[in-house]
Amino acid sequence: MRRTLQAWLLVLTLAAVREARAADAPALPASRVRAWQTGLLRPDRLEHASLAFTGGLAAGLLSRRPAGALGAALALGLAKELWDARRSSFDRGDLAADLAGAGLAALATAAFER
Repeated sequence: MRRTLQAWLLVLTLAAVREARAADAPALPASRVRAWQTGLLRPDRLEHASLAFTGGLAAGLLSRRPAGALGAALALGLAKELWDARRSSFDRGDLAADLAGAGLAALATAAFER
């Protein structure tokens, strides 16, 4: 099950990143100027991944199920992005970061349960 979960995590993350890159983006400053604002490891995305990991791990340890960790973290991340869509825009890159954190939480939950 763990290998299947890892494979799905990788496929979904790559698909989300590909879609985010394919989206039409407005004109931005030079990449060296905006790298910290728009890069894959920008602070906002790291926050999404770390919060998804923390929330997912808490849910996973309480439920003792890796799927509980994954589902709870993804639900929180999706709710946050839907909330952002009402005020600004839905960011698939942030959702991919949530997915990465959720997947790590599921793996950590599985490791704790052994």
